[in-house]
Amino acid sequence: MKHALITGISGFVGRHLREELFRAGWQVYGFDMRAAGENVFVGDLSDRALLSQVMFDCQPDAIFHLAGIIKSNDSEEYYKSNLFGTLNLLEAIMQSELRPNLLVASSSAVYGLTKSARPITERSPLRPVTEYAVSKAAQETAALRYHYAFGLPVVIVRMFNLLGPGQSPDLACSAFARQIALAELSGETEIVTGNLDAKRDFVDVRDAVRAFALLAEKGGAGQIYNICSGRAVAIQKCLREMMSQSRKQLSARIEAARVQKNDVPVQVGSFQKLHKVTGWNPRISLKQSLSDLLDDWRERVKTDA
Repeated sequence: MKHALITGISGFVGRHLREELFRAGWQVYGFDMRAAGENVFVGDLSDRALLSQVMFDCQPDAIFHLAGIIKSNDSEEYYKSNLFGTLNLLEAIMQSELRPNLLVASSSAVYGLTKSARPITERSPLRPVTEYAVSKAAQETAALRYHYAFGLPVVIVRMFNLLGPGQSPDLACSAFARQIALAELSGETEIVTGNLDAKRDFVDVRDAVRAFALLAEKGGAGQIYNICSGRAVAIQKCLREMMSQSRKQLSARIEAARVQKNDVPVQVGSFQKLHKVTGWNPRISLKQSLSDLLDDWRERVKTDA
């Protein structure tokens, strides 16, 4: 039985990836800042001694590095977590003398402002416009150095906009779903939003983790792969779809404070490289993803209430 180590296993992607790997017959271990079930080591990526112990105890055949920060009010936190945390993990791997496949979860945010309407490929230039995006680009460069310099089998996975059950309300569609679920309970009739004109490439998290599992087996060392749907959808369309599924009549109001600075107007990716290597295609429709996300929030707010 192959051993997998997932950093950030208690997070949105980590929880789904653990289930996917279990189904595929892996022995799954986790590393996280909070306890998250059996075979999970609790700690911080700044603790190199603990990371070295984890390598010894797990003997991983593959490491899925998901841990990191998406949003913070402190710019330094992005680099402490996403860059230096990754460097600590890389050093722990090198000191262990193990050579597991290391899949580093990056983001389409590294592409930033695109100059063409064509789908973004892995060869597209990087034009990051946020601190988060810069930290992820730095993380990729640091990880790939360990491949070029030391032969570590590193695979970079650039995820586009994810959707699905369990998502944080920090992200637009999940925030909408939460507000709709709360409105159904409270009697509110208005949903507050940010910019609805931006177009994004949405992919279901359950499709994304299936891609991770495939890349652990078939991904090329030193390669970069997009996980996306291949089509751009306006955020407004996602909101309209969920509002149409609401159990009550709702309206939407744009609030200036929620409009994101340095927002990228359009982003759509190509998954042809991933498909060619693994045969992967997205299976779950946008409508199904949004419906499942809304149902998940209905359960969450009911539990909180």
